[in-house]
Amino acid sequence: MTTSNPKVQNGSHFDYEKEDVKHTRHDFLLNPMEITKKVVDFKETDLPECEGLYAVVLENCFTEAECQTLIKMAEQYAGGIWEEAMVNIGGGGQMTIKETRDCGRIIWDDADMVDRIWKRVVYYVPEILTLKNRPDITGNGPAKRKETLQMSRLNERMRFLRYGEGQYFRPHTDGAYVTPDGNEISFYTLHLYLNENPNGGGATTFHSYNMKREFHVEPKPGRVLIFQHRNLIHSGADVTGGTKYTLRTDLMYKKVGPDVEKWGAST
Repeated sequence: MTTSNPKVQNGSHFDYEKEDVKHTRHDFLLNPMEITKKVVDFKETDLPECEGLYAVVLENCFTEAECQTLIKMAEQYAGGIWEEAMVNIGGGGQMTIKETRDCGRIIWDDADMVDRIWKRVVYYVPEILTLKNRPDITGNGPAKRKETLQMSRLNERMRFLRYGEGQYFRPHTDGAYVTPDGNEISFYTLHLYLNENPNGGGATTFHSYNMKREFHVEPKPGRVLIFQHRNLIHSGADVTGGTKYTLRTDLMYKKVGPDVEKWGAST
């Protein structure tokens, strides 16, 4: 399944010169952090049927202050308005389906900001920068055609999500996003958790295929979760108190080599 970015107001780079963010430095997010990495070994969890599927948790990627600044930047960009998050229904369409998804959302397109985010973590995930003969990630088509896929960038579309008490995102899998020019496609999701909500729920929960067993990744400021789109059923667990903030985007890939064709609906 492929999806497209819904049309929103034109994205823009953040204006660091605005009076109310003058404390934000031009080197925002450019300083290195001491990051730790744990690849999820699903065979050692309650989801052994997901063995071989990819998810990784990176700790200490961003400071609490940086996470709070990202929230403030997003709110300023959106004029303080959190729209009601919708659900992709294919063909670039979206619908509000409260039974499936209930949270607030700010969409902010900024290639420079996602580049800063990616530079923090890229050196910790070399295993996903090039994909070849990985039908579990890309589907059968690229593997049969012996295509090589190179990670090109993060999707410039940041989706800031705000979950209040009683809000959730029911179990689903993430669809691949193909750029309008057909040159790039996403295969992984990146979640950056922006705050901690002790005892407030809101974990990212991976589910067994029979929906009876679970594996949880709890929200923690500065923690990054990256996982493949295909075959990983997951949900945003109910928030039982307080507020959860997170940022979601995608890892984009390009085909490399001679006679490269664009991504099509049959890919």
